[in-house]
Amino acid sequence: MLIARTLYAKVNLIHQVGPALWGIVSFNILRIVTDLTKKDEFWSGGIRIHANGLIISIVICYFITLMWKNGLKKLFSRAKDIPTNIFKEYSVCLFQVIVILNPVIFITERLGWIYMGDGVIDYILVNAIYIPLLLLYYTLLRNEVINKSLADSRVHIEQIKADKLYTDLQLLRSQYHPHFLFNALNTIYFQVDESNTMAKRSLEQLSELLRYQIYNVNDKVSMDQEITYLTSYIAFQQQRLTERLTVHSNFHDEWEGLAIFPLLFQPLIENAFKYVRGQYKIDISLKRQGEKINFTVSNTVLEHTINKHDSSIGEAVKSGSGLTNLIKRLDLLYPDQYILRSTREKQLFSTELIINL
Repeated sequence: MLIARTLYAKVNLIHQVGPALWGIVSFNILRIVTDLTKKDEFWSGGIRIHANGLIISIVICYFITLMWKNGLKKLFSRAKDIPTNIFKEYSVCLFQVIVILNPVIFITERLGWIYMGDGVIDYILVNAIYIPLLLLYYTLLRNEVINKSLADSRVHIEQIKADKLYTDLQLLRSQYHPHFLFNALNTIYFQVDESNTMAKRSLEQLSELLRYQIYNVNDKVSMDQEITYLTSYIAFQQQRLTERLTVHSNFHDEWEGLAIFPLLFQPLIENAFKYVRGQYKIDISLKRQGEKINFTVSNTVLEHTINKHDSSIGEAVKSGSGLTNLIKRLDLLYPDQYILRSTREKQLFSTELIINL
């Protein structure tokens, strides 16, 4: 913060003294050309005349700088891109210098503040020196405004991207929660007539699952927290399916130091419960491989049935919002850091998710 303030102060100082320095340089170049080419002594003549000329040169530079900065600000605020009509832009600047510089010289000479010894020739020399130097100064001002405009545009674009990513992520979450809640309420609905005890237990499980979804979605969680949630979710899903269903889960214990954005594995597990058929077996594996997380879920299917998930995840997501939203979340949270693929072998459909943390 201190370094940034120091740099900002230096930049402001340059902006404040820049026109004065340019006025001093321009005046001294004029004196070199007019005095030494005439074989006169440099800065010959009265000190008062030269001091007046130097002050007038500085004032002109400050006035033109202020005018050009305001003009550039308006020019670039109206245009979406950098103006392309350079000839017109510099022609206007040339006209401004001529109509400001020459009347000031004429009036101050008549007032006796400066001395133009050779009349028209000195006017020509003043214009020949000041016009190129001031147009060069305009180029420096213009480049500064362009660089600032481009920097502001980049910051604005990055802010828009960040806002869009946040909005997209929030939208995905808002779509996901009602989807899960709808399925959960269906589970409880079919249990009410069977046993009030089971219904109460399901409500307790649902409460814990929803609490995790609502309060832990904005930041990363530890892998232990995510595994606890997945274990509860699996137990909850098992209650609404046939007793023939066999679920085998293998969660490794070594997760120290690893954190992850939550609810990335649940849609794949939900998908397995939704489409399990045949032998009604689901296998779930969650392993650590260094800084990578390897998640695999497989479920049995009927061999003679063409499963709509049998070719790839890309085609699988077409039929449901859960996996579609999962891929969008992965793209937002782990861009170019994950692999999601699925395979089918006769009666077994498998999905693998690898995340590089």
